[in-house]
Amino acid sequence: MPKVRKEKSRGLRQAGGPGIVFNTGIGQHILKNPLIVNSVIEKAAIRPTDVVLEVGPGTGNMTVKILEKAKKVIACELDSRLVAELQKRVQGTPAANKLQIMVGDVLKTDLPFFDACVANLPYQISSPFVFKLLLHRPFFRCAVLMFQREFALRLVATPGDKLYCRLSINTQLLARVDHLMKVVIKLLYLSVPGCFISWVMACVVCYRITMTQNDYGLTLKSL
Repeated sequence: MPKVRKEKSRGLRQAGGPGIVFNTGIGQHILKNPLIVNSVIEKAAIRPTDVVLEVGPGTGNMTVKILEKAKKVIACELDSRLVAELQKRVQGTPAANKLQIMVGDVLKTDLPFFDACVANLPYQISSPFVFKLLLHRPFFRCAVLMFQREFALRLVATPGDKLYCRLSINTQLLARVDHLMKVVIKLLYLSVPGCFISWVMACVVCYRITMTQNDYGLTLKSL
């Protein structure tokens, strides 16, 4: 049974530097707990020769740890404010030469070659990014991704389960999916005049591609 870990985060407050506020409209949430960050990276088994794709790096809490292990990290970030924070974080360090930042919507971007994908995904893009990733060529070794619990359980559901659905079928047709870890995220949402706390269950899932697109003539449209 995967272990449950707790992560404390803040929903509409500082994301890194002063004045930076999360944009919950695009699903921004920052992974801050170093134990969870290290566990996710450990599950990916990153090699010194790996090129790693990270989607939604935020302020770089996981990025800097991946840079310690990988040959190169390609980070895709939509928010230019967080891009600036990430650049500041690695500026003047040896890691800066190993980091490539792609600014923009990852769903509208042609993904480069990579060996592994490690990401704390913005929840709003979970489904379209999964299929974009599964149909990506050339093949990658694995993808270790964090999703909301409900979405993750649908991905790993088997025939007969209540959550077994089209998403389960299409995903498992193309890849082996393993549920690796449960995470409890504490989100603090600030508003005027008060605030409220929300607990979110998340799960870390690993993908390993098992079939080629041509095996079944699959396209993004058919999924």
